[in-house]
Amino acid sequence: MNTPTEELKIILASINNRDEKNFNAHVDLKSVMDIGYEETTNFLADNCAKFHKLYPKDLFFKFGSTILRIYNKKFRGVHLGLINKVIAAYFDGSFAEAKSFSQTPIKFMTAHLVRLLKAIHAEYGEEKISGDTATVAVKMIGDGSEYGRMIDTINFVVEFNRHGEQWHMMKIKNVEEVVPKILDIAETYWPSSWDLGIKL
Repeated sequence: MNTPTEELKIILASINNRDEKNFNAHVDLKSVMDIGYEETTNFLADNCAKFHKLYPKDLFFKFGSTILRIYNKKFRGVHLGLINKVIAAYFDGSFAEAKSFSQTPIKFMTAHLVRLLKAIHAEYGEEKISGDTATVAVKMIGDGSEYGRMIDTINFVVEFNRHGEQWHMMKIKNVEEVVPKILDIAETYWPSSWDLGIKL
């Protein structure tokens, strides 16, 4: 039986190799996305005033935590659908057909994801096991390229559950640490021309 760290290495290798079958065999993607969306929404709402001060031009934080929760609940399917489409375009290789954002938004964003993935590498940290639950710390570090400098360093703690003789990735455990970093990258680098209000 692989250790949780070994499982995480398999998952990251399947991402790099665009091996969707192997990825799905080791990741409960629905759990990762469902839990991640709920925990991220709660974290953003609980810290809405703080983020409004940091990013005063972002309307997402302007109207307060209650509106933010209502908005994310209403558009949950749209947001998760977008992520699923990007994942699909990555694994099936259709990102290679990307044109401009306005012409092929999903493929265009996925093509940028491909460049980002090429610019980072993983360093593995502490592994903790408690019964049928385990966590693994992993640091994603960018290289000297534009995309690598954008990412810089992001620390993840990944949670696994034991299913029979295999560990399955279930969630990102430290959203309170990951989300501010990703939010700051998005606020800094996301072009205003990438309007997600268009039909995806």
